[in-house]
Amino acid sequence: MSDIDIEGCPAPQNITLVQRLQPIVGRTVTVFQPGFPQLTKTTGKLSNVTAFSFTVGSTEVVIQTSFFIVLNERVKTAKPFDLTATAEDIGELRGKLIRVGRDFVEFVQVPGRVVPTLFPLNLFTKVICEREHEE
Repeated sequence: MSDIDIEGCPAPQNITLVQRLQPIVGRTVTVFQPGFPQLTKTTGKLSNVTAFSFTVGSTEVVIQTSFFIVLNERVKTAKPFDLTATAEDIGELRGKLIRVGRDFVEFVQVPGRVVPTLFPLNLFTKVICEREHEE
């Protein structure tokens, strides 16, 4: 757990990124990874989910690297937390928290489509949650 840098978020649910991905194998997802001059975006069917990696289309993604996944499904509910997620060589994403897992966070990017983003918690990432401010 020492590789995980997360602040101010609710207690994690007992679910891992691999467990979150397994039920959606075969569905189309988009993964973003570091690339120059801009992020590399790969859209394809999710397959080969293991404890160490997963595949989107023909691209293998190692779980202990810098990436995030955008799902093509509706968001059920969001929690009253604003979230800032930072990944090495990707930069900063902002949004509304859906849930914290054991090794990932799930959130809706703001601004953006109302679909879940899965963001790993590992050596390359940092997440900060703040309670939404009452107006």
